[in-house]
Amino acid sequence: MTTLLIAEHDNKVLKDATHKALTAAKALGADVHVLIAGKSCGGVADTAANLDCVKKVLLAEQES
Repeated sequence: MTTLLIAEHDNKVLKDATHKALTAAKALGADVHVLIAGKSCGGVADTAANLDCVKKVLLAEQES
């Protein structure tokens, strides 16, 4: 079963809580998908896509 991690960020960088949650999610042994939601947060999604064990990044972005 896949683990969905909802990322905490400030539209520019991932918060430390997300990295800690990713460590816990990896320990479960399943694929990890990360949801990035916010305004102009494409850069955060790119960062998340390069994290160890992240198989998929889901981006929900709103410009206004």
